[in-house]
Amino acid sequence: MEINNSIERIETEKVNNNFGKKGWGVIIYVGVLYYFMTGMTVDGLNVLVPGLSQLHGMDYNQVLALSTPAGIIALISCMFYGWLAAKKGAQFTAILCLVLGGLATIWYGHANTIVTYGISLTLMVSLVNGFSNIAGNVYMANWFPRKKGLAFGWATMGMNMASATIVILLNALAVRFGGMNMSVTVIGIVMILLAIFTKIFMKGTPEEAGCTPDNLPLDQIKIKKVAQEIPKLTYAKVFKTKETWLMAIAYGINGMVTVGVMSQLVPRLMERGYELNTAIMMLTIAAIIGLAGSYGWGVVDQKWGTKKASLYFAVWYIIGIGFNLIDNTLCLYISLIMIGGAIGGNANFPPSMVATIFGRKDFPLAFTVMNTIQGVIRNFAFIVLAIAISITGSFTGAYMVFMGIEVISIIAMLLLNDSPKEVED
Repeated sequence: MEINNSIERIETEKVNNNFGKKGWGVIIYVGVLYYFMTGMTVDGLNVLVPGLSQLHGMDYNQVLALSTPAGIIALISCMFYGWLAAKKGAQFTAILCLVLGGLATIWYGHANTIVTYGISLTLMVSLVNGFSNIAGNVYMANWFPRKKGLAFGWATMGMNMASATIVILLNALAVRFGGMNMSVTVIGIVMILLAIFTKIFMKGTPEEAGCTPDNLPLDQIKIKKVAQEIPKLTYAKVFKTKETWLMAIAYGINGMVTVGVMSQLVPRLMERGYELNTAIMMLTIAAIIGLAGSYGWGVVDQKWGTKKASLYFAVWYIIGIGFNLIDNTLCLYISLIMIGGAIGGNANFPPSMVATIFGRKDFPLAFTVMNTIQGVIRNFAFIVLAIAISITGSFTGAYMVFMGIEVISIIAMLLLNDSPKEVED
């Protein structure tokens, strides 16, 4: 018999940024973890792949091709990190993954054969996902069960910051320390130092840090005491839960559309007659706009709940892509604002919805399963893109296909029951 003394889950809350000093520390800390995830496993590859392949005399195409299997293995490995976070907590998981991830990153920078490059890349991507996507999100769910929407809105700015600055940072470090391999080494050392910081300062739950969740006064925290036998959550039970699949479909499609649209935004703009440098500048502006989008969608989540916010987001996305299809300069600028603003929400909603439905206690396992499924769906972006372009013959046609696919996200979200639940056997 186990007594479940958990904080009652409440769907929405007034927009209040009073997270407390330690709460803000967690948000900034997780934002840094997110920065490493986006920077070292996505956007940074724009300079890491050509820089390291040239430095070590490896074939560029072979090096680039290894990114796909590394990403798939990382998704699968997150199942272990989710189990670890459920058993040992967010702090332990973050420290372990930061230390090992830092060592793997240093090795990655100095791997001079295809085999060692592939192994080190896979380890780095896997462990970076472990401390950011798993441990980082568990931190957020533990510390902000009621203000999660707003808290995620702030923290996910780290992803947008990475998109806007990581290439500049890696190149600057390469110039300062004598090569892209040394640039990567510096990043790895920072990860290891961050592990020490985590051990000293970053407690996994507010209770461990002597705080209350959401920085609320004790008299505002409603304690729900249920004296009953609680079935132990397992991966099998999460897989059998309908909401897991509906979330994964909805948010996986959002991710697929984001990858498809953003990865081809520069060619799409050049198709419309813009020079390469101008198109790249527009892409950068869209990423910067995503900073405001992160917070904006966090506010919408906080005020109206994650399900309504997710529906608004999908409609917003469809309209934004639609404006991009109109051959008009003003409509193009509107589309860049809307697409850029949508980038942040794409990262906010999945962990927020899992926390809404499964709560703090069951978050690690539930989020891991949902994230793995949505990651598989997201990885179909380039296959869908290739088929759409081959059929329609243009990026315009491909964007129209993605608009249609986004409708499926709306349907899945409408079918979702976002009431807090205990997972049945």
